[in-house]
Amino acid sequence: MATLNFKQVKMYTGVAKKDYLIHDLRETFADIIYRNCNGIAALELARKIYNSDGEAEYNEREVQLIHQVANQCTPQFIDGVNEMLDKE
Repeated sequence: MATLNFKQVKMYTGVAKKDYLIHDLRETFADIIYRNCNGIAALELARKIYNSDGEAEYNEREVQLIHQVANQCTPQFIDGVNEMLDKE
């Protein structure tokens, strides 16, 4: 289990990772999963992220899917989500 907060994700403003902004990625990431993944597990994960209000618990399968989907996004997005996952 991992406790993740898609409402407050650190997004670096440059590759040097000197500065960052905090972004609410709930709707954006839920939409990426909804549009690009197959199966009921992906649908339920998209809904769970979208409906979350801050920290939420994610099981091992959900974390695996989150990691898999995030790694198909922009480098900035990958770093933000992976850093959140690495804290767990």
